[in-house]
Amino acid sequence: MSPEIERLQLTPTDTVVTVRERLAGLRGRRVLLIWPPDGKPLGRKLDLVLIQRDADRRAIQLALVSLDNAIIAYAAELNISCFDSVEASQVERWKRGRQKRFLPRYHKPSPDLQTEDLAIIADRIERRKRLSPWRAAIERLFVLALLIGVIGSVFYALLPSAVVELTLAENELVAVVDILADSKANAVDLDKGLIPALTLRETVETTATIPASGTFRLDSVSAAGVVTFTNLGDELVIIPSKTILGTSAGEPILFETVADIVVPAGVGRSVDATVQAIEGYRGSIGNVNSGMINTVIGALAEKVSVINLAPAAGGGQPSVKVVAEVDKNRLLESVRIQLQSLAFEQMRATLPDSQVIIIESIGIEEERKEWISFSADVGAMTSELSLSMRALVAALAIDDRYARQVAVGSLKANLPPGKILVGDSIEYSRGPFTLGRENGQVQFTATSRASARSEFDAGALRSALAGISLSEATDLLLAQPELSAADPPVIDLYPIGLAQMPMLPIRIDLQIKGSA
Repeated sequence: MSPEIERLQLTPTDTVVTVRERLAGLRGRRVLLIWPPDGKPLGRKLDLVLIQRDADRRAIQLALVSLDNAIIAYAAELNISCFDSVEASQVERWKRGRQKRFLPRYHKPSPDLQTEDLAIIADRIERRKRLSPWRAAIERLFVLALLIGVIGSVFYALLPSAVVELTLAENELVAVVDILADSKANAVDLDKGLIPALTLRETVETTATIPASGTFRLDSVSAAGVVTFTNLGDELVIIPSKTILGTSAGEPILFETVADIVVPAGVGRSVDATVQAIEGYRGSIGNVNSGMINTVIGALAEKVSVINLAPAAGGGQPSVKVVAEVDKNRLLESVRIQLQSLAFEQMRATLPDSQVIIIESIGIEEERKEWISFSADVGAMTSELSLSMRALVAALAIDDRYARQVAVGSLKANLPPGKILVGDSIEYSRGPFTLGRENGQVQFTATSRASARSEFDAGALRSALAGISLSEATDLLLAQPELSAADPPVIDLYPIGLAQMPMLPIRIDLQIKGSA
């Protein structure tokens, strides 16, 4: 720049009046107004407008030096050069100020305004007063119509709403999977249908008792009874012990007296005596009824008669219960079953609900000789046999969550493209267990069922429905493959009587039947 630049350093107390006074003697010059770094004089846009207008009247080319963002912005609007330093003002081009500048339409007169500024403002007010009243009325009507149109458009867009009830098309899918549970597996293998099996072990003990079934027969016992001897003559009769008596019906059963007996002299005189069945007639055969013993065997038959007025009894072959080999085997098998049942209950008490014990796999893994104690040996005379036993019982268990994971995984793998599973419709069931070929393996089938529906883009459907007629909306919905044809959609428009869907998609409420 040429050396004719005049620098005016502003102070924080400078006003429009003081700056104008300093510009009065600088007609036709280039003037650089320099703002102080620690103060903000002339902080209004109007101040710059008035100073620029005064500079134009005096043919002064004006430029500014300021780092204040507001001053820089005002200078840009008024097309006044604003530099960040004095050095920059000497090497960069200066702008020419604009001829038409901003002046507020309604502004309280400032003490800094000069007479010519007030004249300009008064001229503008006077010209507005000279406008035709009809023009002002037309302007007001135009603004009112525009306002009514805006309000109507807002109501047209926001007031209408629609509720659309939809039923999604569903079809049932079923997957049946063969699953192998292996105690050696560490993780689930969906492709192979392999899940881990858990080995459970419990040491249990119990005691059981059963009646002894063996029988040991003792020696036969002779029946005994009382007979009455009656004298048939006038003389005394002596009946020695072991005198043989018998029954008269059928094959005789023989008895003998057990002591010497004296029958008093005289016809009809009688005496009672004890008799018992002789050897060869021991046992229950000697238990005869009253009147059956009525025959005296031998010479005494002419001297006395005999009769038993009461039955003979006590004859038989007594026996006692003894332990048989079958008793030990039967009791051992029964206790083993009880131990397995007891172990099952203890195992189940510690498992979570999702884990299932394979009953078919329960078995005694270890039983020691010292853990088995019978109360008697085979052949011992006793009415019952007891066994106290301890054993280590093992079983396999599976986690149904793993089996369900495999079954549902197979269901998802067979899901048709564009379909999704309805989460709350998934059902799972398990078939019977079969022990595998190797120890620690169990095989079974798992079945999963679920409803599948097409993927549904609610946002896209709302956008497609927005602004179209009711009939077009119905046709559009009926053409959607993911919607059920058996249950057509229902559209309710508000306010009632509208025949067109709302303009805004957000005002369309899509309600899916059967969804939470």
